[in-house]
This record gives sequence, structure tokens and C-alpha cells, in this order.
Amino acid sequence: MKYFSFIISIFFVLQFQAQFQFDNKIEKDNCRHGENVEYCRTHKVMNFFKLHSSLMKIYEEEQSQLRIIEDSMKLQAPSRVVYTIPLVFHVLHNGGSENISRVQIEDAVAILNRDFRLQNQDANNVVSTFQGMPSDIEVEFQLAIRAPNGQCFSGITRTQSPFTNDGSNGMTQVSAIISGNNVYNGSWPGNKYLNIFVVNDAGGAAGYTTNPSIFTGSSMNNGIWVLHDYVGSIGTSDLYSSRTLTHEVGHWLNLDHLWGNNNNPGNASSCTQDDAVDDTPRCIGVTSCNVSSNTCSNDAVDGYWTTDVVDNIENYLEYSYCSKMFTPGQKSRMRAALVSGVAGRNNLWSSSNHTATGLNQTPTICAVDIRSNRNMVCGGDVVEFFDESYNNVNSWSWSFPGGSPSTSTQQNPTVTYANAGTYDVQLQVSDPFGNQLSQNFPNFITVIANPGDLTPFVDDFESATQIPNSDWSVYNPEGPGFHVMNSSSFSGSYAVKLDNSAAIPGSVDELVSTTLDISNLSSASLSFKYAFAKRNSQNTDFMQVLASRDCGETWFLRKNIPASTIATYPNTNSSYNPSANDWNTVNVSGITSVYLVSDFRFKIKFTSGGGNDLFIDDINLSGPLSIEDELVFDFLVYPNPANTLAVLKFNLSSIVDDASIKMIDPLGRVVYLLDNQTYNPGLNEIELNVRNLNPGWYNVIFDSPKRRISTKMIINN
Repeated sequence: MKYFSFIISIFFVLQFQAQFQFDNKIEKDNCRHGENVEYCRTHKVMNFFKLHSSLMKIYEEEQSQLRIIEDSMKLQAPSRVVYTIPLVFHVLHNGGSENISRVQIEDAVAILNRDFRLQNQDANNVVSTFQGMPSDIEVEFQLAIRAPNGQCFSGITRTQSPFTNDGSNGMTQVSAIISGNNVYNGSWPGNKYLNIFVVNDAGGAAGYTTNPSIFTGSSMNNGIWVLHDYVGSIGTSDLYSSRTLTHEVGHWLNLDHLWGNNNNPGNASSCTQDDAVDDTPRCIGVTSCNVSSNTCSNDAVDGYWTTDVVDNIENYLEYSYCSKMFTPGQKSRMRAALVSGVAGRNNLWSSSNHTATGLNQTPTICAVDIRSNRNMVCGGDVVEFFDESYNNVNSWSWSFPGGSPSTSTQQNPTVTYANAGTYDVQLQVSDPFGNQLSQNFPNFITVIANPGDLTPFVDDFESATQIPNSDWSVYNPEGPGFHVMNSSSFSGSYAVKLDNSAAIPGSVDELVSTTLDISNLSSASLSFKYAFAKRNSQNTDFMQVLASRDCGETWFLRKNIPASTIATYPNTNSSYNPSANDWNTVNVSGITSVYLVSDFRFKIKFTSGGGNDLFIDDINLSGPLSIEDELVFDFLVYPNPANTLAVLKFNLSSIVDDASIKMIDPLGRVVYLLDNQTYNPGLNEIELNVRNLNPGWYNVIFDSPKRRISTKMIINN
């Protein structure tokens, strides 16, 4: 009968987990001073699960068992056993800053170990009331090096998914990690790993978890959700956010906030509640570092204190920026959770589990992996490379064909690429035992021209056979991506289409231009046509146009087309193909003088919200030349496309000395050069022999001290 009741309870747990949905509305009283996210929502999660009476009864029984263990431990001599917990950081990202580095994660692990082993120097400076109380919890944390299927890994998984931006249901985020991570596509049990889910949205909180309980049991949902900018003290995080994981691990080991089991500090009613720890004075909780705060006069009720005392603002389970300690009572409560079978905490530190997760093995190299801060750059740009090989790497030998330096023995070198092209990267790593592994990463870096193509830049996609091409790159981590099609267009036969009807809501697709030299313009304007229909009024699709003045290293919003105005056709659930009257024109006027540079880029960014497909056509970037640049007119190549011979034709308003004519292939290589020439005013025609060139796109450039201009041509031979 008990077994049957347990099965029924698990059924309800799974139902509750499937239905669990965060209200993302931020309660300002639950935010630390100066922040705009709620610091912790653990008790909101717990209170949701407690709504079911049969589960609540089991939870209370579990808490009673934990209290008995805790009381028993207090009567015994300290065990001095140091429990080691295997960690896995599951980084859920969508190609943004939330895809944090291994170095930032290692910093977070070091902070956890420092705080739980009382190695933090600031613990020596607690207020006098709590002097001598900061406690070594004798718990340590270590990145696992074995996945559930036994394969070696780094202790970090990475999953690319738009669900990182939707924290309304953490269970959905976990499902995305299970099915999409780069290590092992299955469950990572919560009684074998402390799973930490690094996301861009944690339901409006900096972090949350669950206490040991039937609610999550030993499932993968028995873990910690945390914002990427609250992980560690470096990278996207900072010193003031660095102890969020210390706070959440405290909850995970059965601690409540010091003001009891509600989620809102500052409520006077909290003086009637208790955190079930005798040596933490009762309080209502504050969100600042007022170390003289004394919010409850009945704090001696806990039995530990004989007189009214100040609040323990410096406790990790408070909300202050000056947290630096656990108390002896909190230590007993956490260690009781670790030796209990509730939610499988006692299995985590077992010898057998250490073997399964690799903690009791000497780590050796098993994989080579790298990361860079950018994969597409302009000529002359610097790329930062990061070694993410595992495990126990102590020497590096890099090779950078086309880069400077061309080799390096640094762990994380920086490299400059001068010329356009696509380049491999090689890395060989070694461990202290003489093991070596090497890996070639083909086409890892793409370098595009600087200066870029000259304007006007016009694309009606009539000559494009595919995207990406020499004019466009595509960013589509989840969606189907932009592609050229001939089912509908504004002009001609071809346009660009995004199959948004098949996209996951929240996924991002970008159509990104090559570099464009607009430094010779007095102003610039960008326009394009698009057509789009929603399926229903609840669809949240929106489009943005962004510009870069540094080859794509940084982007700035120039135009926003929100969900409320994006539709060009009434809602329809049918397959949508626009007619001639469905197209709207977007004019981007925000390309100010600061963008008139030689390596300008722009992109059209679309975020899916459940609507129909998107169509784009007739993109035009142009502008008037600066007065001093009105020198070259009617610059064109004919025939275009060409087979064997072509003619470059142009008119000059004055004589030009020391000019050159170049043809550049898609990889940035000069395949034709006529250098150091003088051209007279009026019509000039230059014959180009292209019979030995490969088919494809080419830039034809007229370059002189006075003026630089280019046009594109296609070779079909």
C-alpha cells in the first residue's frame, strides 16, 4: 500500500512539474538594493509544490526525518568528514553573452569552495554579535568529469536554445538541455550531480532551487537555476553578484531565508516565522547592508539568544551585499540533509558516485576544444582564443595559418588577421603525464575585407543563388535560416524568405551584410521591402535593424518594428505568400555620421513569436558622395555575367594619377591587378580577361588617392 501511495505521489509530482509556470512579474521588495531582478525565488517554487495536500504531507514527514537526524548529530562529536559534491554547469544559451566561459565557471566553483570551507577572509570581520560563529561547513565542490553514460567531459554542457530567454517554466529549460546539450542527451540525475542551469532568464530571479523533498526527488529538476551574470565574480558577473550560488546551495541543502519560509523580505509578519535554525536571530530581512538592523524584538524566542540582538545581515541566506557567513546551526541543518536519503543527497558524496562521476580519478586529457570571442572579423582585427580542452591540460601548442602570430604556446592567445579569407586553427595539448591530443578546427575564422564594398549597395536577389554568399551571412542557431526563393517577391522573381512558421518561439534569425565602405558618403540611408502576416493577435514576432561601425564587433539598434505594427497582411493560419500589395517599405534613417566608416555592416534581426513566414526584398544602402569624392561616374562592368571577356567602363571628371584596377575574389584574393596607371577625364574603358577565373562573384575596384569605387560582377565560364 505504501508503495502504491508513493507511485501516486510521483504521478502528482510529474503533473505539478509539467504545469509549473512562473509569474515573471518582478516584486521590487524582493530585489536587492539597486537590482531589477528578484534575488531568489526558491520559496515561490516550494510554495507552489506545497499546494498539493498529499505531497505536502510527505514533505512534512521528510522534514521531520531531517530534523531528527540533525538533532542526533548535535549530540555526537563532530565527524569532520568533508563531503565532496560533483557539479555540472549546464549553460543554456542562444549565442549571446549568457554562453559564459569555462574560466568564469571555474571562478564560481572556487568561490563556492571558499565560502563553504570558511576560507573567505571577510568572515574575520563580522559584527561583534556574531564573532566566532562563522562556520566551516566542511563541504566541497568539484566539476564532474564523467557523464551519465561514462564518457569524459569537462563538467560543463552547452545547449543552444531560445528557451534560455524564457524562464517562465524551468522544467522546459531542463527539457531543452536534455535533448540538445553537446555531451549527453539524457537525464543527469539529481542524486548523482548537483546540476546548475545557467540561463538568461530564471523566471525574473537571479536564482532559485528547491529544498530536499519529494517535489523534485532525485530527478534532474533537483538542481539550481541561476542567471549567467550571477555566476562567479568575472566575465559577465561581478563581485557583488558572486555569492548567489552560495545562497542557492544553502537552500538546496535545506536552509530557509533567515526570516522564514516566505520570499519577501521586509514584512513585519515575518517576526512570527522561523527558519528552523536556533542560532540565527529572527528578523524580517533587509535588502541592504545595514549591519545595525534589528527588525524583531522576539529574536530570543529561538532559544539560542538570551537578549535582543541585531539581525545576522552578513549571513549568506540574507539578501545583503555583505554576506560572508553560515552559522553552526545552519551547518548542522545542511549536513543533516547530506547524510539523509531525502532526494538522494547522501548518494552524491558516496564513493561509488565519485567513481561514476570521475571525482576519485586522476584527470587526464580526453578532448581538445577551443572557443573564440569572434568567428567573423575584418582584416586587421584581433581575435581572442580560449582553450577549453579537458581535463588537466598544462601545455598548449597553437597554429594559426594566416594569423599573426602564426603559432603560440599560451593557453589563451590573441591573434591578428590581416587578409580576407577563411582560416583553420589547430591546437595540440598535453597533460602532466605526457598524454597529448591534437585537433584541427577547419574554417574556424572568417576574415572579411576592410575596407569593404563601396556603395551603392543594392540587392534584389535576382542574381543570388544561395545565402550565405559574398554579400550576406546568416545567423540562425535554432531557426531554419534565411534563404533565396522564387515563390514570391516584390520585384523580379526572387526574394529572401525566412520559414518562421516552423521556428521555435523566441528563436532569432539574422541576415547580416558584408562590410561596406561608406566613408566617402556625406550621409547614408538604408531601405528594404518586407511582407509578413501573423497567425493570431497573440503572436509576438518582431524585427530590428542594427548597424555596426566596427565590422560587427558591436551592434547598435537603428530601427525597431514591434509586434504591434509588424504585420503587413491580416492574420491567417493558412500558408502565407504575399501578393504585390502586401509589401511594406522600411526606411532606416538612423545611420548618422559616426557610421560613415570603411567597415560598416548592418543586419536585419527577426525574433520569432509564432507568426507566419517572413519575406524580404530590394535592399538598398546608398547616399550622396562627399563633394570632394564626386570624381568617378557611371562605373560598371559589361557584360555581366561574363564568360571570357568583360569591359570596365567609367567616366572621370578630372585626371587621376597613380590609380589601380583590381579584381578581388570571394576570399579577398587579388586575381587581377593593373597598377600605377594615369586616367584622363571623360570615358575610360578597360578590357578584362576573365577566361581563366573560376565561376562566382568578384569585386572590381578602382582605387586612387582621390577616390575608391567598386562594383560586382559574376563570371559564368
